[in-house]
Amino acid sequence: MKSNKQLETHIPLVNFIADIIGPQCEVLLHDVVDVQNSVIAVRNGYISGRQLGCPLTDFGLELLENKIYLKHNAIVNYLSRTASGEKLRSSTYFIKDENDELIGMLCVNILVSPDNQVVKDLTDKLVNVLFANNGGGNTPGQENEKVVESLHSSIENVVESAISKVLDTYDIPVERMSIEEKTAIVQKLNANGIFKIKGAITKVASTLQTSESTIYRYLSSK
Repeated sequence: MKSNKQLETHIPLVNFIADIIGPQCEVLLHDVVDVQNSVIAVRNGYISGRQLGCPLTDFGLELLENKIYLKHNAIVNYLSRTASGEKLRSSTYFIKDENDELIGMLCVNILVSPDNQVVKDLTDKLVNVLFANNGGGNTPGQENEKVVESLHSSIENVVESAISKVLDTYDIPVERMSIEEKTAIVQKLNANGIFKIKGAITKVASTLQTSESTIYRYLSSK
């Protein structure tokens, strides 16, 4: 797997953070150029089941597609969840090149343990030091305790998570949805960057009980 040389200089930081916080902290370095094989370094990946070559999350795709990195250097202390249901306190630092273009994301995910105040205090101090210069203002994920990211190891699960997140905002089963509603869903998924993943069109078509050609038509609708 080929990665940016500038990005590779951040690999020691992955180990540094994991060594400070300990085995309850997962740290990953993502190459955003290849979103399907995004992870180029990982420590304590057993927490979410991810390893080298795993894809970017659906939330990571949203950040990339919506260019959040242009206004913020980092987003900190939002909630994420593993496939097994464990909650984590997460932070993401945006790594940019000399032209201020995003090339990678450094992600820190720490298991939430209400009984472990020491870990919580350490986590707060670490993110404040590492991610203090976040571009000003409140960053996404700081204003509520909603889980905003699902940590999956497979491309299929990343796509499924993105689709479920959008469908959950509708109080109507797919088989009763109108063309307008399905069009809105597809365009929202597109705005969230999910179609950067190969095969997402097929999965969305199946979920919405329609054809791939119809999905392309929804994407071209104004």
